[in-house]
Amino acid sequence: MAAQAPCTPMTPNESKTLKKDSRVYWQGNPADGGIVTETSWDAVTIAWDNGHVAKVLRGDMREIQLTPITPHTVL
Repeated sequence: MAAQAPCTPMTPNESKTLKKDSRVYWQGNPADGGIVTETSWDAVTIAWDNGHVAKVLRGDMREIQLTPITPHTVL
């Protein structure tokens, strides 16, 4: 059985390190990624692989991760 490790929420300060073309993942899910297309002082715009585009406020970045979560086998 595979379980995903919990993701660490991104803080507003961490979100300020995001640059255009940074790869990000929703809840760390490797199948649910996107690319940062624009940044501003209060938000980032993400073009998700599923075709949706979202403007996410820096204070609402808790579920965005910079790296995908690797499933771990639970015995």
